Amino acid sequence: MKLQISLLFIAASCSGHGFAIERPEGNVYCHGKAVVAYRLVNPEKDGTASDVDLTVNGKTARFMTAHSWFGSNQVVPKGFKFAILGEKQFDPLLVYDSYLEDARRQKYTKCN
Repeated sequence: MKLQISLLFIAASCSGHGFAIERPEGNVYCHGKAVVAYRLVNPEKDGTASDVDLTVNGKTARFMTAHSWFGSNQVVPKGFKFAILGEKQFDPLLVYDSYLEDARRQKYTKCN
């Protein structure tokens, strides 16, 4: 997995310290003070990609994706699209049709 910046560091260092935050583009999701957006990297093949650029509070890192549900014996939840395999709170970050859900089961809803 290509990890440019630890998401834990991003979350800790960006909250409330006056860092310049880039305006997120595309679908933006929020939960509390956290602002999360993702962009598929090279999605030419069937609209999917093996990597995404995940932006958390204005800082971006590249992560791998999983386009199948975890565990072959489990039913795929309605609306599941893919998982972003990040770190800590965002491992995995589940992408659904209308929201994101992190490993702590916190729901991020569209806020743009």
